[in-house]
Amino acid sequence: MSDFIRFFLAAAVLQNVVLITGFGSSAMIRISRKRLNIVPFSLLLCIYSTLTIVVCLPLDELIGTGMVSKWLRPLMIMTVTAVLYIISVIYLKNQKPKLYSRISRLMPIAAFNNLVFGIALSANHKFAITLLGALGLSLGACAGFMIISWLVAEGMERLDNPDIPKAFRGLPSILIYLGILSLALMGFEGSVSLI
Repeated sequence: MSDFIRFFLAAAVLQNVVLITGFGSSAMIRISRKRLNIVPFSLLLCIYSTLTIVVCLPLDELIGTGMVSKWLRPLMIMTVTAVLYIISVIYLKNQKPKLYSRISRLMPIAAFNNLVFGIALSANHKFAITLLGALGLSLGACAGFMIISWLVAEGMERLDNPDIPKAFRGLPSILIYLGILSLALMGFEGSVSLI
């Protein structure tokens, strides 16, 4: 359980995927425009990333190490994510049509931003990790995404101010705001790097 908590906290706060790497920032800005989409999108992202890790971790042992594995690993992760997406669409369309109609626009963005974040690739490639650690990494990254999305949604409301010069309205002010947030989080990072 120690690995789970350590990786969860590191991915959620200290090594926030969006702010430290910038990956997924476009999806985060898009999702933050409608507050009602933040929680469903974050849950979908969490489901896809967790399932991808659970399926890919045992498959990674079959690939092994070496030059060929560096090419096969990303291909395996993309294939697993695509198969999970197709299965979830077929299942929800047939079994839960009301739920599918509510989240159908968010599903492809969440499934394939799982690849952009690279949570499964980090868990399978950068360091030896247990299944609990991988789950903590996945859930922590998604929790961090949700926290940052809420902060950006709050910031977007405050940045919609007529006193801001025209050159800085909209995306420029949001990017400056994200830069300041990322600098603040990097102050907590210290010398320990898990991702």
